[in-house]
Amino acid sequence: MKRRNLLLALAAATVLGEGFLGQLAQAASPETKFAALSLIGDSINVVTFQTTVGSKLDRNIKQSAAIPDAPFDVTALRTIQASVKELKGPGEVLLYRSPSIDLFGDPWALFDGNKLLLPPNLVEAMKKDGASHLLLLTRNRQDAKLATTQGAVGSGRLEGIGFYIDRQKRMYNTDTLESGQGFLAPYTYLQLSLVDLSNAQVLQQQTISSSQTIGSARSKDGFDPWQALSPEDKVDTLERMIEKELRQAVPALIGPK
Repeated sequence: MKRRNLLLALAAATVLGEGFLGQLAQAASPETKFAALSLIGDSINVVTFQTTVGSKLDRNIKQSAAIPDAPFDVTALRTIQASVKELKGPGEVLLYRSPSIDLFGDPWALFDGNKLLLPPNLVEAMKKDGASHLLLLTRNRQDAKLATTQGAVGSGRLEGIGFYIDRQKRMYNTDTLESGQGFLAPYTYLQLSLVDLSNAQVLQQQTISSSQTIGSARSKDGFDPWQALSPEDKVDTLERMIEKELRQAVPALIGPK
């Protein structure tokens, strides 16, 4: 328990400061109103569809792939910062990230009804730095509903950010006229919460559920859907999806009513 408290204290001290990735945040000032914390993490989920007979249980194969330097947290924080400044004008947005989201455990354990249960030392650090409200980005878990030109597809449950692979379903794109067996679906299942740091009350939340499907016809061999995007394109695609969704979610929480 003492070791866990020490690690949480270190997490609370991890404020992105000058010199980090193009000065994502500056020193605290009295004008600071918003803090932002992203707990997407440094890995992506890869879920492969498995056929099941006579059962509603999620039998999909689930794997996790590590991504060095947590680029998706950085992308999220940059986007939140830019969105807040566009809405509220010049002013500081304090950006926080943790050495590991594992320090915070299951994202659902962070909430007790409308109460946020972040470590008190982290909340106090944010308030001491001048923040009055927190924009907290966490993973969300929902049923797989992946967008296609013919409606939603998918089975089981998806969480956070990653890719869903189906090597069996016959796909036809009415826009590109491409057809083939199987598809790759990048997805972002997240939740953005606005929290009053004075009392840890969750004021509002925005659920983010976005996806796209890419047929196996786009892969190099025309068969393997996982090869429909290069490794670089996989990262770029997820980053663009995160940016797009947060550009809508932030104004929905703090914009004019």
